[in-house]
Amino acid sequence: MHVVWVKDLRSGLAVMLHPGDNTKKTMEIGAAYAWYYRVTAIPLVILIIFALAVATAFYASPIAAVSSVVGLGVVAAIVLPILFMWVLIPINIFISAGLFHIVAGWMGEFKGDFEKTLSAVVYSKMPSSIFLFTLIAPAILVVAPVFAIWELVVLLLALSNQQKVKWTVALGVVLITVIVVTAVVSVTTAAFAIATAGAANALVNALIPHLVGNNGYITPLTYPVQ
Repeated sequence: MHVVWVKDLRSGLAVMLHPGDNTKKTMEIGAAYAWYYRVTAIPLVILIIFALAVATAFYASPIAAVSSVVGLGVVAAIVLPILFMWVLIPINIFISAGLFHIVAGWMGEFKGDFEKTLSAVVYSKMPSSIFLFTLIAPAILVVAPVFAIWELVVLLLALSNQQKVKWTVALGVVLITVIVVTAVVSVTTAAFAIATAGAANALVNALIPHLVGNNGYITPLTYPVQ
């Protein structure tokens, strides 16, 4: 089994280094996710080892002496990488692919099916997923933007190969999708904030007459006569 993981990890690295040549294969949804999990199996182990090293260093420091939850960092160092790499990223892949495909369909650009878009998004996750352990390093502010740009390059070339469009068209789809999603989230957040503020104001207005007397002071509590 480990031989398969090594082979798939090499294919993931090939996608990273030569995305123009290695993102042409379309995978079915199940096969795409299976390939992703096989590629990221070894990187996940490395990520957990790095996270455990950080947690161990923390608990060996004087700061940990005041911690009342001994071992919590060790548990988090194991659970959080698994949750992030094998749950959150796969969910993000599906949602991102769906949004790209919907927007591109609205624009009339993508002619291929959803599996092609999903395959492209899976390919694009190779740089950050394989080297996710580097984000634990102190140089995260330098490393993170590099992998973000690298991921975008792989995504554009993969979408170009999968949907048979120019990379500039793929870039337009990505940008419009980001703009639309940002606008929707902003409007939704603003509407929620306004609704919450309105509800809070109504609640306060409803309670004040019961708490404040006619003289403007807090009405003292009264108790029934025994």
